[in-house]
Amino acid sequence: MMNFNRFFPLLVLCLGMALAFTAVPRVRAALNHVPVETGIDKIAQHHSLTEAEVSALIRKAQKSIELFDHPDYWQDLSELFYFQAQNQNVFSDAGQALLRQSADSAQQSLLRSPANAFLWYKLASIDILLNEQPDKIQKKLRMSIITGPHDTAFLIPRLRLCLSLLPSFTSDDMALLADQVVAAWDISHKRFVKAIDSILYMDAISALLINRHPLILQEMVTEFEKTH
Repeated sequence: MMNFNRFFPLLVLCLGMALAFTAVPRVRAALNHVPVETGIDKIAQHHSLTEAEVSALIRKAQKSIELFDHPDYWQDLSELFYFQAQNQNVFSDAGQALLRQSADSAQQSLLRSPANAFLWYKLASIDILLNEQPDKIQKKLRMSIITGPHDTAFLIPRLRLCLSLLPSFTSDDMALLADQVVAAWDISHKRFVKAIDSILYMDAISALLINRHPLILQEMVTEFEKTH
């Protein structure tokens, strides 16, 4: 007992130093990443950033990842590459290369944290711009729905993308997509009618709902007729 009492404080000190040592990279990465988060917020608020500023933030994000490999840092890096691609024109050679870097970074984030519905949707949107095959895009949209079926922040734009790629979905996915249509409808009838162009999407919506939710389909048709 005497020996234990003598060495216990030393043991506690060693454990504390070990914990502090392992926490240092995380803390350094978090501090390094603060300007990146500020830049991402500015982008979200549609503030203009110069190409030099974005390039500097990209290097910051890459440094954060070197210090502590975290999915959020990869997601922010993807966002920065995407923003830079938009500034370059996404269909130019430079823009396409930046989009691929954005997609690669998003995939790295999803490898570490796959239950990120928004990032699956964003990756599908990037694949559209990269002219990827519809079945590849469909798989990402399906993952987005499965991981976040009722996320109102992007439910309707994701639904529009799904409806435009409806032939790429399997018969097993039809009930899942029908539920997405009903969920979007339930949020707001007016918002749904405004966001979903009946000329472009009504055939797809009808195919999804006619045998599953015929009464809701009739409500939609009535609302669309009022506005067209």
